[in-house]
Amino acid sequence: MKISNVFTSPAASREKELFLEKHIFYKNLQRCKLFAKIVILFELILICMNVTTSYVTDHRIFVFNIYLLLYTLLLTMSISMLFYMLWFEKKRNFSEQQFKWFRFGLLCFVCFFLVWGSVVTLVDQKVYGHVMAFVVNIMCVSILFLASNRTMIKLYVLPIGVLFIGLPFFQPSMDIVMGHYINLVVFLFFCWLASRMLYNSYASNFFNEMLLKESNHNLALKMEENLAMNEELKKANEQLRQLTLVDELTKIPNRRGFQQYIQERLAGANEKRAVSLMMLDIDSFKLFNDNYGHLEGDKVIQMVARTIQQLMESESSIFSRFGGEEFVVAVFDWERERVYELAEKIRKSVYEMGIVHEFSPVTNRVTVSIGVDTGDVEQMLDIEGLLENADNALYEAKNKGRNRIQVFAGMN
Repeated sequence: MKISNVFTSPAASREKELFLEKHIFYKNLQRCKLFAKIVILFELILICMNVTTSYVTDHRIFVFNIYLLLYTLLLTMSISMLFYMLWFEKKRNFSEQQFKWFRFGLLCFVCFFLVWGSVVTLVDQKVYGHVMAFVVNIMCVSILFLASNRTMIKLYVLPIGVLFIGLPFFQPSMDIVMGHYINLVVFLFFCWLASRMLYNSYASNFFNEMLLKESNHNLALKMEENLAMNEELKKANEQLRQLTLVDELTKIPNRRGFQQYIQERLAGANEKRAVSLMMLDIDSFKLFNDNYGHLEGDKVIQMVARTIQQLMESESSIFSRFGGEEFVVAVFDWERERVYELAEKIRKSVYEMGIVHEFSPVTNRVTVSIGVDTGDVEQMLDIEGLLENADNALYEAKNKGRNRIQVFAGMN
């Protein structure tokens, strides 16, 4: 520790200083409780020794003396202060003013203890000539009682004044008085120095601990914020991913969504899977757009998409918009007859929607043509072959008059 740090307390905000002040008060309260109990024990022993010695020395006649008075006084004060401290601990709610008064009472008890040591030392000058009572009390307070520099000096002033002023009146030898003065000044300086080192060390540790707790708290908050941000980012990424996989107009999977679904289904397979693909196309849709307008065309695409979506029977199938007026259906592990039945349901449901299309060369309503192919696949390359075959079947359905289902010629 630097010597300059002994004379200055650690720098901190006023709020932290008040918090330290209260923390030190409760720390001193616990120490004073323990110290009061020790003092009570020692004073009882000293009183018993004093009474016994006086009784024996004066031929079994009790003689009251000044030491007995001082021991009894400190004993009474320590017992009173101990009960006062215990009462304060049980009192859970108290005002700021009550807290200040109790703190003042605690300081008064410490000051009384020091003054008592000065008085005992003055009395000792007529018999023993030593200053042990004052030295012990000053040393105990300097080491055990935590206080700021100003508070500690205030505690020193009265007992030092009592002793230094009283010494010439109680000690007849001026040489001894001067020796006491010199020794006490040196001793007091080191006691004060020790009290400053202990207090500043305690305060520094306290502020560092507060800083560490604040840093940990801020770090925890920051981690919570980061976790929340990560969750929001995950949600945003998922929403963005969904946007890239869903067709904006029909709200069904787009081509990318279709490809991802197929990849996920094939990824968990240990062997080839039976897959059926249907390529669907709204018949004469360009004529519809040219005559009814693109907004009406968009509505038709949406209506057709909703109708077909309602016919999807299980999670092993997917329906997606492949582009423009084209759609694709993929089903896994279905019998070919069942696949054909689904295709017929789709064709029939669109026809029965009855959407007027007076410019269709097939009929006066919106219809679809469907190309179908089925095969065993284990990778996306196989799917591309099925798509090509289904597209060829769709082209053939168009050539044969539209509003019909055409199974790929290579399919048995």
